Amino acid sequence: LDTQEYNVKGIYGMNGSGKSAIVTSADILRNLLTNPGYLNNPIVQKNLEELINKKLGELFISVDFLVNLNKQENSIPVLMRYMVTISQNSNGKYAISHEKLSCKNACRKSDFMFNVFETQKGDVISVIDEAENPFLKRFLDKTTNLLEDNSMCVLFFDKVLMDMAKDETDKDYPILFYQLLSLWIFGKSIHVYLDQSDDHSDYIFNNTVGDWSNVKASKEKNDLLDHLVALDSDHLFVLSVANNYIGKENYQKFSQTIEKLAQFLRIFKSDLIRIEIDKKEDHSLYICNLVMVYESYKINAEFESTGVKKLIKLFAYLREMVRGGIVFLDEFDSNLHDVYLCALLEYLMEYGEGQLCFTTHNVGPMDVLKRHKKSIDFLSTDHKIYPWTSNGNYSPSRLYRNGMIEGSPFNVDSVDFIGVFGSGSEDN
Repeated sequence: LDTQEYNVKGIYGMNGSGKSAIVTSADILRNLLTNPGYLNNPIVQKNLEELINKKLGELFISVDFLVNLNKQENSIPVLMRYMVTISQNSNGKYAISHEKLSCKNACRKSDFMFNVFETQKGDVISVIDEAENPFLKRFLDKTTNLLEDNSMCVLFFDKVLMDMAKDETDKDYPILFYQLLSLWIFGKSIHVYLDQSDDHSDYIFNNTVGDWSNVKASKEKNDLLDHLVALDSDHLFVLSVANNYIGKENYQKFSQTIEKLAQFLRIFKSDLIRIEIDKKEDHSLYICNLVMVYESYKINAEFESTGVKKLIKLFAYLREMVRGGIVFLDEFDSNLHDVYLCALLEYLMEYGEGQLCFTTHNVGPMDVLKRHKKSIDFLSTDHKIYPWTSNGNYSPSRLYRNGMIEGSPFNVDSVDFIGVFGSGSEDN
């Protein structure tokens, strides 16, 4: 149960093998667990239509997670398994067709898990608490006709937990309450960074709206913009090089974060002196831009290198992992130097209290990751996962380069490109 031994995982695979699909699935899972109205968002519906496997017609996600809310030394952690299936209903809308949460004592060798709840096409099939309980009855009443469009977890938070926080009298909570609370906390602990090329929200938005000039009604425009904003329910505040909207009451905390960011960036750019905040007042907000200060000049962060701008975005995610969050990063290596990437990974493996799962093409980190078990997975061209296991003194990076990892043959040679780009005579 010592997750510190495998708190960082790198996923490798050839182009098109499905690495980004894993990270995207984590983002969908996070939204299903924490974002009320996620499946009612027309942009989400269009996105799912493009993403979901065309042959199967459904998206199935299963995740195991460890829960130990009691910090006492002799407390017994619980292993929980959450499964959800999204498919089109009779109206052609993508909805939750099946949802199930089960659990067991994590130290028990038996594979048997108790069902906490299970739903099928909007109907509750089973619940762990069969006896009459005021909370259970009230909760099930409030979920009627809503379980196709919302997960049980998000309904628990949206319909029950917020009301119960105001009610000091009802403290007789059944097991279901604590299990759903654990599931909701797990969902809030997940943070996902998608590389810009794999974030399709703008494309989906433009194709959903069509010609913006034809959308005349201001209410309709506002609704569509609200749907776009609602795509990101992550409570993690990610720094931007420009236009950080900060409440005046939060400005001091923001300023402290920028000081930490400058300390972080100085590791990569030793000539950086500090980061100034260019703020403009807008009613109760400050609109803040970042200005990089060097010895003889200043530059707006917008004009920094792509690598530095990516580090600014990643800062919040890396800090969250160190503090105990579960972070998924797509294309972690893009625009980052190999030496910096390996140094970051060594630090996170040693000091990070959370978990990091990232996709990459860079083989450099393999020799860092191989020191810990369960830290390298290879995704094959037929979408199967092959975990790395130690093989004598063989280096995983050398085996990978030579096409000796199962499912990753890398059978491409320089001569394969002959004739593809044409010859000079043909071009003329």
